[in-house]
Amino acid sequence: MKNTILILLILFYSVPLKAQNFFTSHYPQVWERATEYTLEVAKAMPAENFGFKPEEDAMTFGGQLLHIVDNISFLTKLISGESKTFYDRTKAEELSKDQILEILKKANDYVGKLIVEISTDDLNAGIEFRNLEMSKENIFYLLRDHQVHHRGQCIVYLRMAGVKAPSYVGW
Repeated sequence: MKNTILILLILFYSVPLKAQNFFTSHYPQVWERATEYTLEVAKAMPAENFGFKPEEDAMTFGGQLLHIVDNISFLTKLISGESKTFYDRTKAEELSKDQILEILKKANDYVGKLIVEISTDDLNAGIEFRNLEMSKENIFYLLRDHQVHHRGQCIVYLRMAGVKAPSYVGW
């Protein structure tokens, strides 16, 4: 009986350790690949089409990218406590393709820095987000999920504008 309890305890505690090990050993590279792919998608659109949008109520192509940055600003505050702004939102319409690419890169690099610097205790710290209790690790996954969603929209915009989308870069 003691052996069974010991085995169950080892299994119970090893699953969270494996998850933490995955995050610290693999997630930085996952984030880096996701960032590189988003930048490739952004670079594919010609500068003159950064104002393209499929319908009146939709965001522009450049607006999609800045929305990713705005979400990074919002969600990383939950992780670091620091309110980070990567550009002057009142001048968003004036930004060039190169400026938007630089802003997007800087915001994603900031998330990458947070990923490698966060302690295990802080990663597992509970926070409240939209009336749900979750960990800061969940916020990192939410950051990626949100970026993937809007990157997918950007790929549709590319195709609608007659631009070949970069090949998919997976896990």
